[in-house]
Amino acid sequence: MENIGERSYPIIQMIELIKNITFLAFDIETTGLTPVVDRVVEIGAVKFRHREVLDTFQELIDPEMPISPGAFAVNGITDEMVRGKSGIEQVLPRLIDFIGDATPMAHHAPFDVGFLSYDISRLKLSVPDKHVLDTCAIPKRIFPGLYSYSLENMASALSIKSKEFHRALADAEVCMKIFQKCVDEMGGPDLVTLQDMLKVNETSMTLESGNVLLEEQFLPLKKAIEEGDDLEIVYKDSRGTVSVRKITPLTMGMFRGTAMIEAFCHLRQDKRNFRLDRIIEIR
Repeated sequence: MENIGERSYPIIQMIELIKNITFLAFDIETTGLTPVVDRVVEIGAVKFRHREVLDTFQELIDPEMPISPGAFAVNGITDEMVRGKSGIEQVLPRLIDFIGDATPMAHHAPFDVGFLSYDISRLKLSVPDKHVLDTCAIPKRIFPGLYSYSLENMASALSIKSKEFHRALADAEVCMKIFQKCVDEMGGPDLVTLQDMLKVNETSMTLESGNVLLEEQFLPLKKAIEEGDDLEIVYKDSRGTVSVRKITPLTMGMFRGTAMIEAFCHLRQDKRNFRLDRIIEIR
């Protein structure tokens, strides 16, 4: 076994050439920006093997809550468009079946994984333990120096055309094309291996990473996010220093395979990210 970040992968899997691997690019649209509080309203995915598109997946989802004005301004999805559609509990198992043995990827993967892994955990679903590639992280190593690595800016910089942005299937297709451009820049699918991609990807996360979000001791954080409350945490940092912090929790999600909470720290008078596994006590 060889370590990539915090996870290990079988050597035989990692050295497989890109041209022989089935990938799946996916994207979600949501009611807002906060996992746990907001909900998924659309999932789109495209399954491919380098240049060949094998299949596509797209479903609108009834979130059973209003879509925020900010989300509507971005994706154009209205409450009327999703009302009466299948719920996430029906759509997510279909997506997992569609993924199958494919290696998944998303653009700015922590956002998409943060939402989906929470619902996967909440619904007690089983998913393959596969690394999720990030087509926002990979180009930072392959095409350094760009002003922005957003999906739209990457599409413009790499001359990728899309019929629309901020709809799930269309964005998943752009994600696929960004990945293909990166593979070509690295030497092409006949030379580049999965190991090569994992090294430039750097981040480490899977769709099953959301279990910690449901552990009982973290429920006060979820409640504080929903109600805008302050609370105190006893926190041990990376150096082992323990401190008491008054925080206003803002969002909860995944970053590099670790459950994190973003909060306003009253001590630092600024936003800070706190690892959930380093929170000793919540008061």
